[in-house]
Amino acid sequence: MRRLTYRVLAPLCAIGVAVVTLQCGLLGAPGGYSSGGDDPGDAQGDASAFGAGPGRPDAMVLPDGDVPGAIGTLTLMAGERDPTSADDDPAWSADAWSGIVDANGAIASWRIDKSAPLVGSFDSAGLLGNKWVMINVGFGLNGVRGTAIQQTSWVPGIAGDWKAGRANGAPGGLDEATRAFVGSRLTYVGGTRTVAVDGGTNTFFTTELHIAAVDPTANTLGPSMDTAVRLLHQRSRAGALLSDGHLYVVGGRAPVQGGLTSSVEQAKVDVAAGMFEAFADQPGLKDGATDHKVSTPALVAAGGYLFVSGGRVSGTGTPTDVVLSSKIDRATGALGEFQSLTKLPKPLRDHAFVAFKGRLYVAGGASTTNRTDEVWSAAINSDGTIGTWEANAKLPGARSDFVALTY
Repeated sequence: MRRLTYRVLAPLCAIGVAVVTLQCGLLGAPGGYSSGGDDPGDAQGDASAFGAGPGRPDAMVLPDGDVPGAIGTLTLMAGERDPTSADDDPAWSADAWSGIVDANGAIASWRIDKSAPLVGSFDSAGLLGNKWVMINVGFGLNGVRGTAIQQTSWVPGIAGDWKAGRANGAPGGLDEATRAFVGSRLTYVGGTRTVAVDGGTNTFFTTELHIAAVDPTANTLGPSMDTAVRLLHQRSRAGALLSDGHLYVVGGRAPVQGGLTSSVEQAKVDVAAGMFEAFADQPGLKDGATDHKVSTPALVAAGGYLFVSGGRVSGTGTPTDVVLSSKIDRATGALGEFQSLTKLPKPLRDHAFVAFKGRLYVAGGASTTNRTDEVWSAAINSDGTIGTWEANAKLPGARSDFVALTY
């Protein structure tokens, strides 16, 4: 495989996930790459598939996805795998897998769907009509590194008529922003900028909020526009989730002691118009005396609660097993104090984190040493706590950096 050179950044977003759609964080957190600026070399057109093979031979896969008493399906797009050698780094993929949920709420098997044309960390995704549109960073069209916009028909489930093009709407000079779909627009939250100072450079965190229109028919991303609304706290690589007309921004890198913040803020959004009201501070990621400072945690909203899991807790990318929840005031979107829940079975970052039919699902992700193919689920209780994490059918391969949809 061709060796690529890229810049490794400090702690990292996909984008949150919602009950039906995954935002950066829900389900998928972004990979360890810059998320700003336009990258040359991506041109609109067809692309060959760079995805990895069908996965482990011992993976439990039913080609027809036929599970007696099945109650739903979780579809994942996985963007990264473990490298096999120094020449296979970064090791990107574009695997599409659908997990069949049985009558007990467990994922019983995985179906391999048609891979996306372009490989690389999946960053954020949204369902626009009958199109599942996603942003990812990796190989661009013509084999050049860049940021791509890809889409497939959603029937529900992947229909397979993939389209790929250049995602050229990013705000110029903005790096490490979190991207989340807000209706038919892509929102850029926070980030960093680097400016020339006295013969050197200075990098600073921003409070910026930009939007760009997505055209699902043409599969294009329009130019970004400054919303004039500002975050209350400078940050990059935060978790971001749109739920019930409110955008939640959680944690991330920041110019504070330790380099990470536990702050949380929320703004009401007119999704149809792409208009944001002012942000308001919310209770931070705390439980008693513990202060959870996490970069790009995975987020999901379900049952009137905001759930937070995993993410990076140091500049080296060390993952955490923390799981928290906060009650959402459905009238105002305000959050209650966070409570600590049953921890993840292992520390994880860049994992899939989904709520579906009264359960939370965690799939794949990067642990302390490598990526995992393990999948767990836990029941959501009415008070925002969860039950024991139970092992489900493993993924066809160890992956991270996901986006997802359920149906």
